[in-house]
Amino acid sequence: MKVLVSPEFNTKVPTLNKEAISSLSALISSAEQYDKNDFILNNSASMSLLDGDIYSAKINSSRLYFTIGTDEQGDYLLLLDIAALQTSPSARSNSFFTTNNPKTNSAFNPKLNSAINPKLNSAINPKLNSAINPKLNSAINPKLNSAINPKLNSAINPKLNSAINPKLNSAINPKLNSSLNPRLNRSYGGPYLYDNSLNQNAYSVRANSKVEILFNSGGDIYRFLVVASDRVKVEFDTENTWTGYYVKANEKVWLKYSLDNEWLGLLV
Repeated sequence: MKVLVSPEFNTKVPTLNKEAISSLSALISSAEQYDKNDFILNNSASMSLLDGDIYSAKINSSRLYFTIGTDEQGDYLLLLDIAALQTSPSARSNSFFTTNNPKTNSAFNPKLNSAINPKLNSAINPKLNSAINPKLNSAINPKLNSAINPKLNSAINPKLNSAINPKLNSAINPKLNSSLNPRLNRSYGGPYLYDNSLNQNAYSVRANSKVEILFNSGGDIYRFLVVASDRVKVEFDTENTWTGYYVKANEKVWLKYSLDNEWLGLLV
C-alpha cells in the first residue's frame, strides 16, 4: 500500500519529538508492506474509526489522523494531520506555542512591522479608510446588513445552526477534538488573538467558510466572527450582540477594532 501525506501533515512533522517520528516511520513502513485490509486488521487494536472514513491512532505522545482508500493505482494510506499531545507543565499555561507569535516573530509585531500598524498604514486604519469602517460602509455593518447579523440570519447564528455550535458539533469543539486544543496539541498554530501588549487572549477555530469561533485559554467560547467582506470580519458575543470587527492587514494578520474604531489587537 502506498503512503501519501497532506500539506497540513507536512507542516506538523517538524514539531514532533524523536520518539514520535520513530514510531511514525515504523507505522509507514508497516503500511507499505500490506494492503489496506491487512493493515487495518494488524493495527485494529491501536486504531479507531472517527466520522466517515477518517481513522485516529495514538503514537507515543501524538495523535495521528489518516484515511485509507483505493484509487486506480491501488490501495493507499493518506496521512491527514498529527497532533502532538501536551503532557508537560507548559500545557497548563495560558500562553500557547506558535511560530507566528508577535512577541517572538517581528513580522507579526505591529511595533516592528509598519505594514501591519494602522498608525503607520492608512489603508488598514478605519478612521482614515471608509471602505473598512462599518460606521461609514453599510455593507459591513450588521445593523444595516441582515446577511451578516446572526440575530436576523439563522445560518450564521450558533444558537440556531448546530453545525457552527461547538456545544452541538464536537468537530469544532476543542474540549472534544484534541487536534484543535492548544493545551493538548502543540502543533496547533492558531490563529491566536493578541491584545496590544501582545498577550494571547483567545484562539480561533474555523466553523465554516463564513464563521469562526474564538475560544479562551480554557476552551470556552469567547466570541465568534462572521465574514462581512474580503477585508472585514464582524465580531459577536455569545448572545449575538455585535462587539467589534477585524480588518485584514495581510494574508495572516487581522487587526481587531472596537465599535468606536479603536485598535485593540490582532488575530494571527
